[in-house]
Amino acid sequence: MRLFTIFSYLILFFYLLVVYSLIFLDKEVIFNLLQEFHIQLWLSQIVFVVLCLSPLYFILDYVRKQQKRYSTSQMETEKYQVTLENSSIAAFIYKDDAFLYVSPAFAQLFGYTREEIYETPLSANHLLAEEYQDILAKHIEGLLNSNTIRSNFQAKGKRKDNTELDLDIYPSRQIFYGQEVMVGSVVNFTEKRHILNELEKREKVLSQAQKIAGILYWEYDNVNNILSWSEQIYALFGLSLDQQPTFEFLLSKVHPDDRETLSNSREKEITGESILNIYRILLEDGTERTLHSISQSIFNEDGQPIQTIGTMQDITDRLVEEKKLELSENRYKSLFDNNLDSVFSLDLKGSILSVNEMAIKTFGYSKEEFIHQNPRDFIITEFKEEVSELFKNVLSGEARRISIQGLHKDSSRVDLDVTVMPIIVKSQVTGVFCLAKDVTKEREHVKTIEKLAYHDHLTGLPNRRNLMILTDNYIQKAKKQDFMIGVLYIDLDRLKFVNDYLGHEYGDEMIIEASNRILGCIQNTDTLARVGGDEFILILPEISGVDQTIEVAEKILEAFNQGFYLKNKLFKTTASIGISIYPLNGEDITQLFSKADKAMYFVKTHGKNSYKFFENTLEEKEERKFLIENALETSLNDGDFFLMYQPRLDVETGEISTFESLLRWKHPELGMVSPGEFIPVAEETGDIVIIGEWVLKESVKTLKELQAKINTDVRVSVNVSVRQLYQSNLDHLINTLLREYNLSPHLLELEVTESTLINDDPAILDTLKNIRELGVHLAIDDFGTGNSSITYLKRLEVDIIKIDRSFVSGVPHAKENAAITSAMIDMAHDLNIKVACEGVETEEELQYIKDKGSDEIQGYYISYPLIKKDLFTFLQRGCN
Repeated sequence: MRLFTIFSYLILFFYLLVVYSLIFLDKEVIFNLLQEFHIQLWLSQIVFVVLCLSPLYFILDYVRKQQKRYSTSQMETEKYQVTLENSSIAAFIYKDDAFLYVSPAFAQLFGYTREEIYETPLSANHLLAEEYQDILAKHIEGLLNSNTIRSNFQAKGKRKDNTELDLDIYPSRQIFYGQEVMVGSVVNFTEKRHILNELEKREKVLSQAQKIAGILYWEYDNVNNILSWSEQIYALFGLSLDQQPTFEFLLSKVHPDDRETLSNSREKEITGESILNIYRILLEDGTERTLHSISQSIFNEDGQPIQTIGTMQDITDRLVEEKKLELSENRYKSLFDNNLDSVFSLDLKGSILSVNEMAIKTFGYSKEEFIHQNPRDFIITEFKEEVSELFKNVLSGEARRISIQGLHKDSSRVDLDVTVMPIIVKSQVTGVFCLAKDVTKEREHVKTIEKLAYHDHLTGLPNRRNLMILTDNYIQKAKKQDFMIGVLYIDLDRLKFVNDYLGHEYGDEMIIEASNRILGCIQNTDTLARVGGDEFILILPEISGVDQTIEVAEKILEAFNQGFYLKNKLFKTTASIGISIYPLNGEDITQLFSKADKAMYFVKTHGKNSYKFFENTLEEKEERKFLIENALETSLNDGDFFLMYQPRLDVETGEISTFESLLRWKHPELGMVSPGEFIPVAEETGDIVIIGEWVLKESVKTLKELQAKINTDVRVSVNVSVRQLYQSNLDHLINTLLREYNLSPHLLELEVTESTLINDDPAILDTLKNIRELGVHLAIDDFGTGNSSITYLKRLEVDIIKIDRSFVSGVPHAKENAAITSAMIDMAHDLNIKVACEGVETEEELQYIKDKGSDEIQGYYISYPLIKKDLFTFLQRGCN
C-alpha cells in the first residue's frame, strides 16, 4: 500500500512538471532543452504515460478511500449488531411493510422466531392490535414526509398466542446502506401498566372505604403554611373547592367550649405524638356535630416538622346510638337481674359473661365460678353435644328451645326448659341470652302420672300395657339384628294361700319381696313386669342361646327356695316358670306370651318349683337335637358352614385393629341354625374340635388374602372351645399354620371364655401358655359373666379382655352397668391389659366407654358381621 502511495505521488509530480513547462516556458526553450539533453523521444513518452496514468491514479485513489470507508462502516455495523444480539433491547429495522432486521429480544417479546418474522414475512400490523394499525401508519407517513426523524407513541401489541402487550414504540428515520429505513425499539410496559392499574384501583377502594366509614382526610404543609382538605371536609362545612381552608376558619366553627382544647393540641404536634381530639362543631344550618380527629406530624432530618396529616370522623350518630344502647342495657339489666328464671349472658364463643341471682340459686355455684365457663360444664353429659349444635343454630340468628338436665354443684340433677336466643345489634349477632326454667317438680309430677299409667302401683314394675310396648320394640330390633329373645312366665305358687289365710297385707309383702328377688337375678337390660296378681313376665332381650334363659330360671328358683320372711315369719314358697323363645316359638307378642304361659301351666301341674320350655312334644325337641347331631357330621364336608367377620375398632387411632371370625351354619333342610343351638351340641359330641380346626385354618387363610389385597397389620381373632384347649397339639397346629401362610404370630388372637379359665385346669393353662409363648395374642371373651378371678390374668399374660355386651348395654343410663364397666376397665389398665367392649350399638354407649378409656370397641354401631368380600371392601374404604 505504501509503494502505491509513493508511485502515485511521483506520477502527480511529473504531471505537474509537464503542465508547468507547457504553460510558463517558451516552446523553443523547451525544445532546445530537450534537444540538448537528447531526451525528446523519451520525454514525449513520459508525457504520454503521465497523461494516460493520471486519470488512473485518481480512480485508484477513489476506490481505495471507498474501500476504507466501507471497511469502517462494516465494522461499526457488526459492532452494533453484536451489541443488539446480546442485549435485552427489542430493536428493529423496517422498510416497505417488512422487517429487515429484528433483535432476539424483539422476537422473544412477540413470541415468534426471527425466521418466522423474516420468512412469512410479518408486517408491523401483524404485531399490533387492530385499533393501533392506523396510528402506526400515520407515524410512519409523518416521519417519511417531514423533517422529523424521530417519534414515539404507545400502542397495544399482540403476541403470537394473541395475548396483549402494552408497548412504548420509538421509531426513527435512518439511512441504511443507502436506503431510507425505519429503525427503532419497542419497550414492554405491560407489567408496569398492571401495577399502575392496581394502584389506581386500590386508591379508589381506599377512597371509597373512607367515604363508607365517614373518614375525612386532611394534611398541612408546615413549611409553606398550606392546609389541604378532602372533598368531604369541604362538603361538611359547606365550602366550595376553590376556597383555601385555614385553621382559623376551622376554629371559628368549633364549639366555644372546645376551641381551647383544639388549639392546645396543635402545640403538641411538634413533639411527634399522635394527637387525638373529640370536639363539637357548629354548622351553618345551626346543627351541632361531634368530630373525632387523629393527627401526627412528619419531621425532616433536622427534627423540624415538615408535614402534618390527620383524619376526622363524624361520630355524632354513634354517640346517639351509644346513649340509646346504654338506656336499653339498663332496662335489660333490670329484666336480667330480677328474672324468676336463670339467665345467662354468653359471648360468641359460648363463654359465660354474666348470670343472675336465680342461676346462682338454681345451680348452687357462685357468680365467680360461673364467669368464663361454658354452659356445657353445668349440664349432664348426654345433652352436651345437642346443646353444642343448638348453640351453632342460635349464632345464625334463630332462637331455639330445648329440654335438658342441668347439674347442681352437689351433683344432683335439675330438669330445665331452656330458651336460647341471639342478641342482635344492628342486624349482627353479638352474643347469646340463655333462659333456663327449673321444671324439676313439674317433671316429677308428670313422671308420677306416667308411672301410674305404665307401672304396677305395688311393685313399681312395668305393667302389661308397658310390657307389650317394650317387647314389641325388642322384637323389631331382634328381626333386624338376628337376636333371640327369652320370655319367662313366672307364677308364685302359694300366693293365694297367703292371701286367704294370712291376709292381703302379707300377700302384698310377698309380691314385693318376690319381685326384688327376681330383679336380683337379672341384668339391667332385662325387663320384669307384673301382669297379674301372682304372675310376672320376664323378658331377656338379645340372648345368643337358650342356655342364658336356663341360667336365669335356675337363679330365680334358687332365690325362691331360700324362703320369705313375712312380718318376721319364715314362709316357704316356690315358683313355676314357663319359657318361650323368639323366634323359635313365635314372632309376635301374643304367641310368645301364650306359649310361655302354657309351659308355666305345665310346670305348675307337674310338681311346680321348676321351669320348662314350650314345645309341642318332648319327642320333637329330642328329634331336633338328633337332626343337628347327624347334620354336624356331614355339614363341614358339604360346605354348609361359613364364616362372617365383625371388625373391632381401635379407639385411639380410629382404625380397624382386629376382625373376629364368627361361625355360621346354613343347613339345606334345617335352614339357618343358631350358634347358640348347635355349638353346645358340637361340644357334647366332640365335633367342635374338627369344626374349630376348620375355623382356625379359614381365618388364617382370610387374613393372608387380606394382606395380599391391602397392606395392613389388622389382626384376626378366633374363638376356641374348651374341647380344643384339651388338644395336646393345638399350639403345634397354630405354629404350623403361621409358618405355612408366613404370618407374624401377633396378627393372630385367640378368644377363650372366662368360664373356661376359672377352674384353673392345668392342662388348659399349659396349652394357653405354650400358645402365648409363640407370640399369639390372648383375649378373654365374655369377661365379667363368670365368677371372675384376676389370678389367671396375671399368670397367662392376657393381652386383652372383652367386656360382655350385657355390661355395655344401656350405659351411661344403666347406672349399675356403667359402674361395673368402668371398674373393669380401670382394673384391666392397672394390670396393663387392654380392654375391648362388645355390643356397642348406640352413640351414647360409644361415647361413654371411650370416655372411660376402653381401648377397642366392637358392636353393631361399628359394623355388623360381614362376609369376606364385604370385609375387604370395608377395610379398603376405612372405618366410617
